[in-house]
Amino acid sequence: MQKVANCIYLKDNHILLLQKPRRNWWTIPGGKMEVGETVIESVKREFFEETGIQIQWPILKGIYNFLIKRGDLTVKEWMMFTFLVKKGEGHEKQVTEEGILQWHSIDELNRLPMAEGDRYILEHALKDQGLAFGIFEYTEDEQLLSYRIDV
Repeated sequence: MQKVANCIYLKDNHILLLQKPRRNWWTIPGGKMEVGETVIESVKREFFEETGIQIQWPILKGIYNFLIKRGDLTVKEWMMFTFLVKKGEGHEKQVTEEGILQWHSIDELNRLPMAEGDRYILEHALKDQGLAFGIFEYTEDEQLLSYRIDV
């Protein structure tokens, strides 16, 4: 099972998102954990690599399982640890190997193209409802089939 860590950087009612070129969807910056890394080490490293910003005091907001389905068969599974941070330092990149970085108002998030499950993850993290545990089922072409989030 692949594990990933990502982080929502909230500043002045805006969040920093990364637009991936493959689908032009906006995503939360982060990436794959490396062997021997803790989750906190991973999120700090990945966020810095993708944004140029060193985040400070990330708070874990959700642990999510993702199942990729082909009919009734699960063909892939991965786990994501989502953090929220309000403070960071560094020189923010505008374009990276991963895509384009841009700040977005919280009010415009529902209008941005992104994976449907990410909308629920963002909504939960930004409402400050504590730690969430969830599971998302997607088709191989990234259509959301079902989801459940427990707090």
